[in-house]
Amino acid sequence: MAPWVVRAVLGLWVMLVLSGCSVGMALSGSKQPNFNYITVGAPRNQVEAELGHPAATHESTDGKEEAVYKYEMGNSPNPGRAWVYVYAWLTILGILGEPIYSLIELNMGHDEETRIVYGPDNRILEIHGYTPPPVSKVVIESEESQEKYIERQRKSLSAPSE
Repeated sequence: MAPWVVRAVLGLWVMLVLSGCSVGMALSGSKQPNFNYITVGAPRNQVEAELGHPAATHESTDGKEEAVYKYEMGNSPNPGRAWVYVYAWLTILGILGEPIYSLIELNMGHDEETRIVYGPDNRILEIHGYTPPPVSKVVIESEESQEKYIERQRKSLSAPSE
């Protein structure tokens, strides 16, 4: 075969193989920890359920233990983002934009580290390191209005019909 035919076939094959990268990356990732459960006084097993096992531990002479947790923030699996990439891929823009989408997905998330000091009873005494930003007032208000709407729907569905 002519070299240009081989290159063209290989180029098309590479485009097809790599065309779903951004979709796969959007569907993969690690779940963000829920910091509502990580508070002073919380038990160690509750912390490890959210953050995983510590990367390192250091014991002190007074019975305290410091554990270092490493985790990734901002790279949770997102089916909605994946569907956007699938939809874009169905158009010519998606095929041409795949390198850009893949770069966006590669740069999602950042590594964080939190140090937690436990007492002899394996309960949190101190938390050092990453703390999530406070929830905005708009988010709180929207969640409250959603709860009210859901409650109204439940009441209307459970009310006896005449």
